[in-house]
Amino acid sequence: MKPMTKAIAVALIQVLIVCSLGAKLLYERRTRPQAWFKTERYDPNLPIRGRYVSLQLEVSDSRSGEEIGKKFGNEIQVIENQRSHYNYRGMYHFGRECGAIAFRDGLPIAEFDDSPAWNCDNLTFVRWRTGNETRLRLTEPILFFISDTAKDPTHLATGEQLWVLATIPRKGPPRPIALGVKKADEKDIRPLGLD
Repeated sequence: MKPMTKAIAVALIQVLIVCSLGAKLLYERRTRPQAWFKTERYDPNLPIRGRYVSLQLEVSDSRSGEEIGKKFGNEIQVIENQRSHYNYRGMYHFGRECGAIAFRDGLPIAEFDDSPAWNCDNLTFVRWRTGNETRLRLTEPILFFISDTAKDPTHLATGEQLWVLATIPRKGPPRPIALGVKKADEKDIRPLGLD
């Protein structure tokens, strides 16, 4: 086989691999559920990836406050004791669990499994507490790439929340499609045009 023929064969194989991945992602976008997730900006340190926004997603917790207290009461008590000892009043995290994201009644909700919390097969969730409010977040940030000329969508006015529309795959983190903004007193999310 001539070197030029080998080079063309290798290039064709690489193109087929990339096209199959693209086809899989498009298929999932059409067949898997999509949901809006409330999100917080997460400041990464990945300078080689281009211009993007790194986001941490919030998911509805399938456990009630009482269930969380029973399961993680000792962990919460240790953290609260340390906080009072050092007079710390900020946010803290606890209740690390493994699981997946399911789509129920139009909302993304965490479904937990029995995997060890530090060696998850799928996704890792952690609870963040500020005062009496507890939120469940996905620990793996998702990246939303934006153009070089687009305004940074994470700089919001007071009372606005950043949301991301994402596809929920069978396994792995949600795949972002679009960003939106919701005001605290409104129900509707306004999609952002990032031009």
